[in-house]
Amino acid sequence: MQRFWFERKNDQREFLLLDTKLDQWRLWALLLFVSIATVVWVAFAKTVTFNSYLATTVFDDVLPMTIMIGGVLYLSQGQLSQLFSKPRWSDFGFAAVMFILQLAYALAAATGLQALGGSLGENGSATEIAESNNKLVAYCQSISSDLFDLMNEELLSIVIFLTIAALLIQYYHFSRRASLGIAMLLSMLIFGLLHFQAYDWNLVQMLAIIAVERFFLNATFIHSKTIWPSYVAHMIFDGLAFLAAI
Repeated sequence: MQRFWFERKNDQREFLLLDTKLDQWRLWALLLFVSIATVVWVAFAKTVTFNSYLATTVFDDVLPMTIMIGGVLYLSQGQLSQLFSKPRWSDFGFAAVMFILQLAYALAAATGLQALGGSLGENGSATEIAESNNKLVAYCQSISSDLFDLMNEELLSIVIFLTIAALLIQYYHFSRRASLGIAMLLSMLIFGLLHFQAYDWNLVQMLAIIAVERFFLNATFIHSKTIWPSYVAHMIFDGLAFLAAI
């Protein structure tokens, strides 16, 4: 079997959705579902304001994550339940290396962009923390919200990666390596554009920094074939960004 970047050398496991052939309509349905569900979720979060933190948590965090997971499992006929399989300890070691590279890239790219006269949009959650009267409470609330929101972001990015690769390999007869490469690029692009609200439509920042950060998270997933290492790395990265606001 032709190996893709970051796959374990002796790992005989295929990518999810590639080892068992799903109907073409199911792959397209998965792709459309995670994309549309994410757009609706972002629009809902932007336009609807709740009076209590509990209501915000339930309707803006827990419910969207539950719908996303349920839809993904249903449309994949349960195949994507393996996304939540138990990782190996070595997966987190690899994730730590990717995390350091991601952090180094983000800092270098941000510094370079500013040196060239570009501007950086402020992360919306970090700004709320910085402007809060009780920064510690605001920080804890943002982290607790991220527990659900980042699961949605990971599902979106990984499902897009897997479904595009499966479609290209199984139904459009691309090579495995080319299919996974195209899927990687599209997953990165969509992940970057997903942050339009968080960074106030700063396209350069979204594409040159945020989208490329997805490369390191995808690499973590490719190595582990489970969502947990990239999810934990994503949580820590955001946690550090929010901590800087304090």
